[in-house]
Amino acid sequence: MQRRTALKAAGLTAFTAAMALPPALADEAPTPVPVPGRDWFVFLERGVPTPPDKERVMAMQKGHIANFERLFAAGKLFAAGPMRDPSQLKRGIVVVRAPDLDALRAYFTEDEYVALGHMTLNAQPCVVKKALNTTGLNLKKIVENRIVMLSGAAALRPEERQQLDAALQALVDEGTLGAWYAMQAGPIDHVLFRAGNDEAPLQAALARLPGRTDERLQEAVWGQWFAEGVVR
Repeated sequence: MQRRTALKAAGLTAFTAAMALPPALADEAPTPVPVPGRDWFVFLERGVPTPPDKERVMAMQKGHIANFERLFAAGKLFAAGPMRDPSQLKRGIVVVRAPDLDALRAYFTEDEYVALGHMTLNAQPCVVKKALNTTGLNLKKIVENRIVMLSGAAALRPEERQQLDAALQALVDEGTLGAWYAMQAGPIDHVLFRAGNDEAPLQAALARLPGRTDERLQEAVWGQWFAEGVVR
């Protein structure tokens, strides 16, 4: 019940790129070939309130998921899932590939949540240091993970930024982090993921990063839901 409540509060049904395929066919269908373009990390953010008509909202939700299925099948979408932002501004994330921002926005013209302004797209180009997984997933089980957003890297000295990159790579290599996206614009510098909800090892690792002692580098750690295996 607690997980269901958290998912409802996030404002999105739990989903992943691999869930675009029906579970019965997921092991048989080929993985779509990614389209050319650059990688984008998208925060789906709160827009205008949804209508009070529950059936209408359910229809929009169905179309919302169907659009993700279409994008995955076309090789344009790699991962998506809801998150728990204490302010409820950020409702979920999407990782896509698109040649430019206009093309990315066009991906969501069939998604009424976005087209009607109930969700807005906060899209930033990114470098995929270690991607979220899209194969070998347990589609029948949704698990809570941790998403970490680091900001303030501009306040670090050049050598400290190099040390930060090296430290994050080490955390990926040792398995403390399961995925890493380096943002190329906007206030967030790095988006990281850790499997499960055990924050103690994560917090200990983050505390040792350059700039954390004097809080030049700042962090936000929230709950994030994916199918089991998306974050390893």
